[in-house]
Amino acid sequence: MHRVQLGEAPQLLEVGESGEFKRGTLGESKESYKVKTYGRVVAITRQTLINDDLDAFTRIPAMYGNSIAQLESDVVWDIVTSNPAMADGTALFHSTHKNLAGTGAALGVDSVGLARAAMRKQTGLDKKTVLNVRPAFLIVPASLELKAEQLVAQNLVPAATSSVVPQSIRTLAPISEPRLDAASETAWYLAASPNQIDTIEYAYLEGQQGAYIETRNGFDVDGVEIKCRLDFGAKAIDWRGLYKNPGA
Repeated sequence: MHRVQLGEAPQLLEVGESGEFKRGTLGESKESYKVKTYGRVVAITRQTLINDDLDAFTRIPAMYGNSIAQLESDVVWDIVTSNPAMADGTALFHSTHKNLAGTGAALGVDSVGLARAAMRKQTGLDKKTVLNVRPAFLIVPASLELKAEQLVAQNLVPAATSSVVPQSIRTLAPISEPRLDAASETAWYLAASPNQIDTIEYAYLEGQQGAYIETRNGFDVDGVEIKCRLDFGAKAIDWRGLYKNPGA
């Protein structure tokens, strides 16, 4: 998969009387990734089928479905925790990309405000056009779930004016993901809506969306073999829609 990003249209310049129009260019960037094949085979003997007290044969497709959901989540969240390099050779979260806090800060109104301001000041590929990216999601590890819920709660009225959380921050949708705890129990993230800017994209092989399951009857050994295959891939497409604070 090749995701080509076109830069912003060149800024318009004043044209004087009898003046000529100057030519401009469009910047571009490209991120590439590919789907990988995942699979497993489970064998069920004839004796198990005869004495199928646990309905194993009928439950296996549903169990495969749960396994696939876990795998897809592992692949996507690994992008966040492993901080892979983008096409420009720089890590997804990096000071060069202006989406990594220089000093970790605990989750709070002030730190979220600074992160939001950094996202709003992100520029396009021309390094001039201010994108004004607005975060839509507050992503935290499970250890910060309660703190995040308290921060964006709609029905809390603080006693002190200094403790008031602006409505613009309360509109953030909290997302708690326990896979983040293994990497850091203090780091938190902001993410923009994919309707505004690209963040992380996932894809299936065309014509093979979701799992492909097939069965084969045994011959040397009585029983049934059930194979599950998944062609799936994911990639961070744009760093400007994501922000990370290492926390404190």
